[in-house]
Amino acid sequence: MKKHSLSSDERIKGKKSFDRIFSSGKTVLSADKKLKAVYIRDTELNNPGVKIAAAVSSKAGNAVWRNRVKRMIKESYRLNKGSISAKCKKENLLLRIVFSPNFLNEKKNKKISFQEILSPVLDIIHRIKNEI
Repeated sequence: MKKHSLSSDERIKGKKSFDRIFSSGKTVLSADKKLKAVYIRDTELNNPGVKIAAAVSSKAGNAVWRNRVKRMIKESYRLNKGSISAKCKKENLLLRIVFSPNFLNEKKNKKISFQEILSPVLDIIHRIKNEI
């Protein structure tokens, strides 16, 4: 696995996985409350690491805006995943994280920049890393 890539093994797929995370996961908000993340940790002996997904409600904006936000969330995580994935592998656990906008929507943020997404994602990663 490459250091700066986001392979299919690192993505959450399937409705059952999402339902399990949303029903029994812990919620973390970024400091500016723009993004939130729901995460769950499992003790996984054969495949430790981090799996992520980005979920944006259709109420947040049109498809173009939602897909742009999802791409920026995944890219922000991809560039900064080193520390949290190393800690999960060291402690032999599987961490599943679903990122979603909390107070971001197309009406308030028509033109959204990468920097507006990067800092909340970094904040959430550090908060989760300190909690696990």
